[in-house]
Formats: sequence, structure tokens, C-alpha cells
Amino acid sequence: MAEYSSETDDSLFRAAFDALPDAACIFEPVGAPGEAVTDWRYLAINPTLRAMFATEDLAGQTLGQHFPGMLAHWTADLERVILGDTPEVLVREGAQSPTVYEVILTPLRYAGRRALMARIRDMTSEHQAREKRREADARYKQLFDAIDEGFCVIEVLFDADNRPVDYLFIEGNDAFVEQSGLTDPVGKTMRSLQPDIEDKWIATYGRIALTGEAERFESESAALDRWFDVFAFPIGETAPYTLGILFEDIGKRKAMELALRHSENRLQSLIEATSDLIFRMNPEGTLMEQLGGKSLLGEVDGASDWIEGFVAPADRAAVRKAVDDALAVSEPIEIEHRYIRPDGEIGWLYSRAVPVSGEDRKVTEWFGMATDITSRRNTERELAHGAQMLRVASEIGRVGLWDWNVETGEITWSDEHYRMMGYEPGEVVPTYELWEERVHPEDREATDVRVNAAMESGQDYINEYRVCRPDGEVVWLSSRGRFLYDEQGKPVRMLGAMIDMTQRRREEEWQRLLVAELQHRVRNLIGMVRSVARLSAPSHRHVDEYVDHLIGRLQAMGRTQSTLTRSPGRNVDLSELVREELLVHAVQDDKCHVEGPEIALSPHAAEIVTLAIHELATNSIKYGALGDTGYIRIVWATEDRGDKQWLTLRWQERAQLRKTKQNRKGFGRKLIEERVPYELQGTGRFNVHDTGVLVELEFPLVDAGSILDPRS
Repeated sequence: MAEYSSETDDSLFRAAFDALPDAACIFEPVGAPGEAVTDWRYLAINPTLRAMFATEDLAGQTLGQHFPGMLAHWTADLERVILGDTPEVLVREGAQSPTVYEVILTPLRYAGRRALMARIRDMTSEHQAREKRREADARYKQLFDAIDEGFCVIEVLFDADNRPVDYLFIEGNDAFVEQSGLTDPVGKTMRSLQPDIEDKWIATYGRIALTGEAERFESESAALDRWFDVFAFPIGETAPYTLGILFEDIGKRKAMELALRHSENRLQSLIEATSDLIFRMNPEGTLMEQLGGKSLLGEVDGASDWIEGFVAPADRAAVRKAVDDALAVSEPIEIEHRYIRPDGEIGWLYSRAVPVSGEDRKVTEWFGMATDITSRRNTERELAHGAQMLRVASEIGRVGLWDWNVETGEITWSDEHYRMMGYEPGEVVPTYELWEERVHPEDREATDVRVNAAMESGQDYINEYRVCRPDGEVVWLSSRGRFLYDEQGKPVRMLGAMIDMTQRRREEEWQRLLVAELQHRVRNLIGMVRSVARLSAPSHRHVDEYVDHLIGRLQAMGRTQSTLTRSPGRNVDLSELVREELLVHAVQDDKCHVEGPEIALSPHAAEIVTLAIHELATNSIKYGALGDTGYIRIVWATEDRGDKQWLTLRWQERAQLRKTKQNRKGFGRKLIEERVPYELQGTGRFNVHDTGVLVELEFPLVDAGSILDPRS
């Protein structure tokens, strides 16, 4: 309890009271505390409080006269403290604003009367900082658990002879159980979870813990019945290190590799056993080499000009055109033509070849097969009208068959045709319009064009299209058909067949996704996280510090990807990028100056620049201008150098540099001085002066896709 005497020198009290750094005032109750306090009268108010609430000196006036809302908000607290005769520290939000205050209420007595001194401090920024910290922790946890790969932190356990004997799980994400099969691992050792675990795992992690060198490897665990792709890296500054383990169950991939080898063996066996001719062609389709199968063309050594050497002269122009048309669009070549047999006779050959593309999506060769269809051609001429449907079904595969009377519109479907269209046999009366309605809307126009083209040209109708069944299922069908004509050349009938190729399409789609999406996205994502994690680890002594910096860098990369999805043309505005990073770090406008022309960065450049700005801002808050009373300038400009436009970006701090014990080259400096020249083909300079940090980035503005974009 402080005693306030009326004999105290007023001027000395006033000087001390006015010099208080916090806003302060002294109240006395209007009425008897605990009975009928109706208001609170100001006895004194210092300049800081007057400035905080933008008011004049209120001494002698009451709280209710000027702040009726605050009177209702604070009366109970004021009366409780004055009656309790004990100081209290309260944290409250403003009655009329979102501001958060810390209020220290101290009871006073003077001349036998009671009063309160209130010291008020605006702690809104501290409150917001704590809230942001809680949000950041929640985001880290969300990101940690959102990683598809298993991740855990372990401590390797050693015996008295410093030999690794087990390891303890300290932390693990949600994907850990799915990838490893181990349930609830945190706080348990590996041998307690799986006593039969192979010694090689403990030995490997023990070696990494003692040497401090990260390792990437693939290995099988018979005890867990899984194959793993593992990246293990040390965490900390001294051995034995705590280890971070990023891993993935690759058992399916290993099984696929084994299946692929079996498939290759089966393919070779099929080539050796087939009665067809198996061949390959050069990218231009001019030279053919027989790989196996039946020697329909006789003994041919090496690659040869197959069109000039084997195709009948009358069909060479048509065959060359068919090949050129397929080459132009990189689609399969499928042709029927006459050829010269080894005995000199003319036969018919059906050839189909598919393109094989390299990583640049250019055709590197063609792989195909050729079948002698001379007997079929002869049979087609000899068979009567009643055997034509069977002939076409035999030619195309005998799956779903149809017979369309073009003149009357009458159509006959086989039972399998009904099922392919989603009907029970005989459920509906087949019509051309009913069939056309089932064709997928996106394929309908092209299908009509193919039917009409076949009708007009007399060539076989060949088409692959989707059908929407009544139950909502979409299936892929491969159809082949042929029109028959009367003596005047008028189409009178169409016979055809089709097969369900949905499964084959799904397998092709699966392979495309496996090769394109899996190889690009998963490998790049893991590689990017691994790279950032590896470069971040040496700079931190503690796991918490490492995690905080790692999550900040991952969030910076995440913000860039989010911006890329919002930006038309896949480019990022440099000004928006810089200001968003400063906003994330809560940099006030009076602490920085940002200036430069409108620049659209490529996705790849945006990823690098975002990380650089993030690191500079983080370090500036910790060691430089943003953590003191300093000031930063971020400016950029462009200039033409040769046939390219270059960007020059400058980060300059104005503040006394704070001394630290950190002597090594950190993540941010490595990024600027090493990754910028490597990734962006430019230069990066990082200098520390007495007045602060000066960083300059220069690189050409060229189009480069994000490393997470398979198209790049």
C-alpha cells in the first residue's frame, strides 16, 4: 500500500507523475465504495494518457462525463481493487476498440480518503504476436501432418561401448503409420515396436548420428514386409545427433519394377512365338528393321527402305501419304496395303505402328507389327452377303457387332453390343439416333465426321470414342466398320464391330500419370523439401529453432505456389511478391521503402526470389534493421543486356548491425550467393557493412516454369 501525503511537494510529484512512460491517472470514487459508487473523479492525468485518448487534462472531472462506455466497463474492477486494498494487473480489450490494454490498479490513501492510480499500457502488438505464434504452430502441425511421406525424429541409443543398439521415436507425422505400419511410435523404441527389426537399420542410423553426414538409400525390411526409400539427416550441432527421417514405402514401385521385367520377358517370348512380323522404324518412318516373328518379307538384314523394297508399286503413294499423315500428328500408323512376297506374288499386309517418344516428347522410333491378310482379303471377295457380318467380326475381333441398313435406318445389334451400350439384350429398339445419344458429347462431333468420311470414301470406319451408359458409367469403345455399296456406288449397308477398351485406356492413363505426375511432382516436391531441410539443418542447434526456420521457408515457397495459381499467365508480380513477404513479417510502412517498375517474374524466378526476401526479412528482424530502429530500402530496375532484359534488385538496410556469434554462411547467404547464379543464371552479392546488410541480385528475365510443374 502506497501512502500519499498532502504535504508532498506538488511540483516534484507532478514532474514524476508526468514523466511516467506509461499512461497513468488517479481516480477517487464518487460515493462510498461497496455501497453506492456512481462515478469516478480524475484527480490527476499524465500527458501520455492524454495523448493516448486524445483528450485534455480531465482533473476534477469524472469518467462518466467523458467516457460513459468505459465507466460501465471498468466500475466493477475499480471498486473491487479499492475495497480489496491490493494492487491488481488486468488485461482487457478496449470498450470501443479492438485494442488490448494492460492496466495496473494500485490503491492509494490521502487525508483519510481512498483513491486508485491506474497505469495503462497498450499491449495490442504483443497480444497479436502471441496469437500469430499460436496460428503458426497450428499451421506447422497441419503442414507436418499433411506431408504424404512418413516423417519422424529419432534419438539413436548407444551402449557403454558407443555401439548403436536401438533408437527412440521422438516425433512422427500422420503418414508415419501408413508408410511404416508401426502404430503409436512416439516415446517408444524400435525394438519394442518390432523386436525382429534388422540390425542394418540401427547400424545405419548409428553411423549417421556419429558422423553427422546425411544419407539417402533404398532398403528392404523383411520384419516389416516393406521396401523403403529413406533420407536420414542429422539435427543438432554435436554428435551423437538426433536424426530426422523422411521415408516412403516403395513396395508397390518395387513390385512394378519386377512386373516390368517379367513383362519385358513375356514380350520377348511373344515376339519370338508370334506369327506376325514385329518391326521397328526410324523416326521418319523410312527405314524398317525386323525384330522377330514371321519372316513375311524374306531374309532382310538390317534396316531397309521398306516402302520401295516391299510395297506393291500401285500402293506406294498411298502408303507414303498414310505414314506422313501419322508422322505429322505423332499418332499410330495403321494401314492395309499390297506387298511383294518373297516368291514374287502380291499379297495383302496389315501394318500398325505406334510412336515411341523421348523425354522431349519427340518421336525417337516406331514399334509395330505386320500381319499377312491375303487370305482375309481373298475371303472377303468370295464370301456371300450372308457371311459378311461374320467376316467383319472375325476381322475386327468378334466383340460387339452391328448391321445398319442405311436405306431403311434399321439396325441390328448383337447381344454384346447391347451390353456395351448399357442395355440388356433386346431392351430397346436400336436406331442410329439412340446410339448417337450414348456417345459422349465431347466425342460426338468427331464420331459423326468419321462415319460420314468412311461413307463417302469407302474406307474402313475406325474410331475410338466414349459412351455414356444409362447408369452414369463412361466406357471407351474401339469400333471398326465398313460400308457396302450398290452398283451405282450408293451406300446401302454398314457392318461393324467394336471392343471395350476401357481397361486398356485406364492402364495407359495410369502409366502416363506414373511417368509424368509421379516422377515430376513427387520427386520434385521431395527434392525441394529435402534440399531446404538439408540446407537449414546446419544453421540450428535445437530442433525447435530448426523447425521454426524450416516451416517459415516452406511457407514462403507455399505462398509462391499460391500466387502462381492466382496469377494469369503463370507469372508473378514482383511488387506483390515483395510486399506480401514484408506483410507476413509484420514490417510497418514507416520501416521500409519499396520501389520499382512493374515486373512479371517467371514461376521459377519467383520461387528463388521469394525465399531470398523471406531469408533477408527473417535475418533483418533477428539481427538487423527490422529488429531495431533501422530502415530498409528494396528497389529494383531493368536494363537491356544484349538480347535479354535483366533485373537488378537491391536490398539495403540502414541500422547499426548487431553482433552475433554466428560466423558460418547461413541458408540465406548461400541462397543469394550460390543458388541465384545457378538457378537464375545471374549474380548474387551479400555484403555486411557498418550500416547494415547490402544485397544485390541480378538475373535475366526469362520464362522458366515452376519446379513443381511437370510441364517445366
